[in-house]
Amino acid sequence: MFNSGISAKDLVAQLKNEVDVAIPISNASYVSWLNSLEQLLYTELIQEQGKIELDSVSSGVIGIDTLNVSNDENAVRFEDIHAVYADQTQLIESTVASGVIFPDTYYKIQNNIGLNLKNQAEKLKIIYFVRPALKTVDTNDNISSENVMLPVEFIDLAKAKLRGEAYKVANEDSIAAKWLNDYNVLLETFKAWISGKQSEFGM
Repeated sequence: MFNSGISAKDLVAQLKNEVDVAIPISNASYVSWLNSLEQLLYTELIQEQGKIELDSVSSGVIGIDTLNVSNDENAVRFEDIHAVYADQTQLIESTVASGVIFPDTYYKIQNNIGLNLKNQAEKLKIIYFVRPALKTVDTNDNISSENVMLPVEFIDLAKAKLRGEAYKVANEDSIAAKWLNDYNVLLETFKAWISGKQSEFGM
């Protein structure tokens, strides 16, 4: 994952000093906006792939909460899954109705992963899109220690988004529109930057 080297705590403190609004805006609000931004960017644009391997897997259901990822990642959701391989066979994503009939398929069942395998797999590989762990705020409005997980070149993307949301809450619509317009311009630049960094081979 990208890591700006700038903590969410420092970013929010800087923004709270700069954003001139009449009503107080809590750290929790800023962190909520930042979490939403990061999750969206990683899911829709960055799409960094992670891999989980399981041994000796047969047809059945894999509990999604049993899939272990590193501490700096958010838990895997079914919607994060990009591909599943049983040994050398790529499984086809299916519905529950079709998945229980057709072999070598996988499907969502109660937020878990249903598998219908032709043969037991010595190795099951789950390729998923990585998302950063969520930043949190305690009951005293203190922000956890995680960094903003974006390229440092695009830290202004996060700043513009958070400023725009803060001014929206304060009903400063014209100033909010200015910052959200900056965010949209930076977002298009970020899309082009990401596109240039992605591999041209593979899925």
